[in-house]
Amino acid sequence: MADLIDLQTIVEREQDRIVQVNSVSLHGQTANAITIMDTGAVDSWAKAGEIVITSSRMMPASVAGAERLVRELASKRISCLMVNPYDDAAKSKFPKRLIDLGDKLAFPLFKIKSNSTYIQILNEINGLLLQNRRMNKMADLDLDYLLKSNSATDKDFDFVSGLKGVDLYKLQARVTRIAFAKTPNPSERLKVQFDLINQARAWFTTVEREEKILAFFVVEASNGATVISFFNQAQAEKPPHDRKIYHQFINNVHIPHFSVYEGVSATHPSKKLHRAFIEASFGVKIARTLGWAEHPIFYRDVSLWDLVNRITTNQDSRLYPARMDELMENPEIFETVEAFFEQNESFKDTGEVLFTHPNTIRYRLNLIYEQTGLDYRHTNDKFLIYIALIKKLLSDTND
Repeated sequence: MADLIDLQTIVEREQDRIVQVNSVSLHGQTANAITIMDTGAVDSWAKAGEIVITSSRMMPASVAGAERLVRELASKRISCLMVNPYDDAAKSKFPKRLIDLGDKLAFPLFKIKSNSTYIQILNEINGLLLQNRRMNKMADLDLDYLLKSNSATDKDFDFVSGLKGVDLYKLQARVTRIAFAKTPNPSERLKVQFDLINQARAWFTTVEREEKILAFFVVEASNGATVISFFNQAQAEKPPHDRKIYHQFINNVHIPHFSVYEGVSATHPSKKLHRAFIEASFGVKIARTLGWAEHPIFYRDVSLWDLVNRITTNQDSRLYPARMDELMENPEIFETVEAFFEQNESFKDTGEVLFTHPNTIRYRLNLIYEQTGLDYRHTNDKFLIYIALIKKLLSDTND
């Protein structure tokens, strides 16, 4: 699995073989792989975070065509484009229009020097990626421990803090869990996981570059990935402004034939990563329950569900009449209660969703009152009916 490496590091190591032709800053720019472009059909091979290497012979013949190619590569979040001049003719050089476009798109463009070959550059960069991959595997082990330990200390953060050059233990953190809606079969799992990890890293690299987070890690999970974002005090946005990153993230995950669930924890001190991991994992569970693929579930929106889940799981607490659970097994009652709360208790909207007259909705809710004494018009009783719905949904998921 490829890991991120700083593009500036690559340029410094390869300065005898490549030279940047535009003025895009390389600060915060990263790469996770290198690939050779042998066709202009970008959609068929381009992956976010990759370095693309090619020759001027493979570039579109017209400047307009080359501009379209660069726009496509930038939109795919390709790391950069390196072009080997086929000869010394003018047509092998970067046109000024293309250089200006690269600057406008913040997309780095490089020329491969005439004394260098593809193989030399591929070997050198793959060597750097391999070294970085080993470091990240060590970080994954530490992060896995931190996510699952309820007693993390500052010392436990030493290695991962050293990788980022900042004391992560003193920061705020948020955990995001991404899980596939269906488990990839063995033959496709490697590619699907590769795409997910790379897209997550490419997206959060952009967020980091925009200084909305201070640092992040992506840890591979058995059926998806876990993203740990670290914030300083100024970056830890408060509700309701702290959701945009995670809505945009899920909208930027595109894996053919697979949808994903996303659970997002509340923000916690880094020493409480374990709590954040539990919250994010519960968010994924609720996303599965509701069938909300590609829609982030924030823990604070379902914290009541977690409370109900723990009460009903850990002790025999009777919050409402047992008859209510029996009524929830009735499909008409269940779908009515579920739609009623989903439509913010609007009889009109509930009726439209269920293709049922509003009076029928009232009749079914009154059946609950007649058989349990719970009156949907009273706040306390309405709350207990909602808890019964949550319990039923969670029970169906556990089954």
